[in-house]
Amino acid sequence: MDCTPINRLRLTDAFQDIQKFQTIQSDDDYLIELFEWTDRGTVYVYDDENKGHSTYVTDTKGLGADKTLQITNPTHKDLFLWHIDGVLYKRDSKCDCAFLTDTDLGFVEFKANAANESQAAIKANYEKASSQLLLTFNDIDQRCKKIGIDMCKVVTVEAYAVFNRTVPKNNAHKKNISRKFLKATNERVLLTFCNQVTIN
Repeated sequence: MDCTPINRLRLTDAFQDIQKFQTIQSDDDYLIELFEWTDRGTVYVYDDENKGHSTYVTDTKGLGADKTLQITNPTHKDLFLWHIDGVLYKRDSKCDCAFLTDTDLGFVEFKANAANESQAAIKANYEKASSQLLLTFNDIDQRCKKIGIDMCKVVTVEAYAVFNRTVPKNNAHKKNISRKFLKATNERVLLTFCNQVTIN
């Protein structure tokens, strides 16, 4: 395990006011509460209500593939899952988690369990997912900038909203939200609605 992706962003400095980061003495300490690590070729991220945060799982049996984010890692990079919602921040205030490699940082918000029975509910969930992702990006981006790190120059940053299959794949409202998100991040971060990601 090589924690260079975490250390390059100087997260212990950026989050010096957060107690969980103050306890980091060595790279292994990151894995106590803040991160999980894998180098598997395929792994799934699941927002586990029982654990109170998102976690890696190796298969989707009993969960449903549409309630997870599949990450394909063909070169077996060090892949860190950053526990955000309910661990780093108060529950439901920011996005659920992020994954981090030496080249990529992907913020993830799960709405796979959200009530999506009506068009109005679906639109509200799109908006909420976008808002939580944007709040997280803005906070972490500002924290990194205060210590001299431009996150978007160190890694490619993207945002992912994960919905279940009851939500239509393509529609104009979703595209409009993605455009607004890109504009709100000064053309630096793309918001994608998907259940699968491949990192290179």
